[in-house]
Amino acid sequence: MPLMMDFFDSDDLEEKYQILVQMETMEEINDHLVDNLAASLDVVIDDGPIDKRFAELKNVLRTKMKYESTRLRR
Repeated sequence: MPLMMDFFDSDDLEEKYQILVQMETMEEINDHLVDNLAASLDVVIDDGPIDKRFAELKNVLRTKMKYESTRLRR
């Protein structure tokens, strides 16, 4: 899955988020994919419906974008 590799290769949180947005329309999203993407961000997404898990992953990434980008600018 090329988008997943792009996600892993990127160091930019905003780029990672845009890749997630692109992945959202794919039929191949499953628990294994969400777990791998979450692990690459050093987070754990609780079990549940795949759409809620994916939304939580996006939320975690948005939160990281908000707080880690300001922290690095100081």
